Amino acid sequence: MFTKKRDSSIVEVYPHLRKGDLLTTKLAEQGLLCQVTTWLNRQASLLFGDRYAKKLKWGSTVFLFLEAILSGRTGTQAIVDHLLSSPWLQKCTGIESIHQSSLNRKLGDLPPEVLGELYLSVLQHLLEQKGPAPPKKLQKLGPLAVLDSTSLTLGRVRGKWAYLQSGKNAVKMHTCLHLTGEHTAIPMAPVLSTAAVADLDTEVVDALVPDKGVTCLVDRGYIHYAQYLKWQEEGIHFVARLKQNSQVKVLRTRKVTAAELVLDADVELKCPKTGKTGVFRLVEYLYTDKKGKRHRVRVLTNRWDVKAMEVAQLYRYRWKVELFFKFMKSSLHLKKIYSSRTSEAVWNLIYLNLIAYVLCEELRLRYAPQERIGRVLAVFRLYLSGTLADFLKHLNRAKERTSKGRRNKGGRPQTRAKRLKPQRILFHSVMNN
Repeated sequence: MFTKKRDSSIVEVYPHLRKGDLLTTKLAEQGLLCQVTTWLNRQASLLFGDRYAKKLKWGSTVFLFLEAILSGRTGTQAIVDHLLSSPWLQKCTGIESIHQSSLNRKLGDLPPEVLGELYLSVLQHLLEQKGPAPPKKLQKLGPLAVLDSTSLTLGRVRGKWAYLQSGKNAVKMHTCLHLTGEHTAIPMAPVLSTAAVADLDTEVVDALVPDKGVTCLVDRGYIHYAQYLKWQEEGIHFVARLKQNSQVKVLRTRKVTAAELVLDADVELKCPKTGKTGVFRLVEYLYTDKKGKRHRVRVLTNRWDVKAMEVAQLYRYRWKVELFFKFMKSSLHLKKIYSSRTSEAVWNLIYLNLIAYVLCEELRLRYAPQERIGRVLAVFRLYLSGTLADFLKHLNRAKERTSKGRRNKGGRPQTRAKRLKPQRILFHSVMNN
C-alpha cells in the first residue's frame, strides 16, 4: 500500500513552487494550459530519475500527461500524435517527437512521492482560494468531510501485481472529500492501495479521518462499532448509515413531526469483541427514489446539536463524493488509465488526475463560482492552446435567450399516449447486372 509521504525533493526541483498564486504570474506564454501551470518548470529534471534521459524529463512528462488528461486523450499513441501536430505543445515541452514506449517507461520511472508532493503543493493554492460563502443551511451544519473509496480495474496481464480475485486486478483510491460549498468539493491527500485493502483498514482510516470540528460522513461500507466508539472518545463527529439488521438498544425516543421521519432516539451500541458500550443518536427516515420506490434509512451519529431532519440532510451530502468519483472517471481519465504495468505508474496517474481536478476547481472558484466544474472543464478543454481572455469570454458569455421557456399551466392531466405498433421498414440498394 502506498500512502502520502512528504519529501523535500520537490522543493529542491521547484524552489519557487509555493511563492505567489497560480494565475498572478505574468501571462507571457502562449497557451492557457501554460499560463495556469506557471508553477511547473517544464524543463526541470530530477537528480537521479533523469540522469540518463535525453529528451523526456520530469517536467515535460508531467505537462504532457496533464494536457492529455484535460483533453481526454485515449492513450499514449494519441499523446504522441497530438505532440507531432501541435507546435505550441512542442514549444512548451521542448520536445518535437517522442515514442509511446518512452512515455510508458517514464511514467513508471517517476517517483510517486514527488508527484504526491506536487499535488499537495497545488492543493494548498486551492485551499487558500476564497470562493463564495456556502449557503446558510450548510453553514449551520458546520464543516463536513466524506470518507469513501473507488476501485480502478486494471488489465488482466499488466495488472497482475494488483491481483484481487480470479479475472480481476484492481486498485483503490481512498479519499477524504471536504465539502466547502454547495458545488465545491476538495479532495485531501488520498491513500492509494490495492483493492484487497479494506475501507475499514486501520491505517487507511487513521490517515483519512479529519480533525476535530469536522463531521465525518460515511456509508454502510464503514460499519464498525469499535471505530464509532473510538471516534466518540476522541471527540470526532460522524454520521454513518447502518444496515437494517444492525443491533442497537433503544434507550429513549423523541417526538418526530416531519412526515419523512420515522424515529429519533438515543441508543446504546455495544462492540461485540471488546464489550464496550456507548450512547449515540439514531435517526430513521424515508425517502423516495426516482422510480417511486420508498426506502428506509437508518443513520447513526454523535451530534445532538442539530435537528433530526438536519441529520438526514447531513447524510444526503455524502452523495457529493459519488459525483466526485463520477467526474474523475467520466470527465477526466481515471477510469481507463494509460499504463498499469507497475504500481508506480498507476499511483502517478492517479495524482496527475487529482492535479487536473484541482486546476479545474481553481479556475472555477476564481472566474465562475456559479458554474459547475464539468462546465468549466468543457470550456477549458477548448482553450488549452488559446488565451485566458478568450476562455473567460466564452465561459462568461451572456445568455442570448430571454424567454423562460414553456411553463406548466396545470389543469387537466394529459391523456395517455397512443400505443404504437411495431413498424417493419426495409431499405437496400440493388446492383444492376
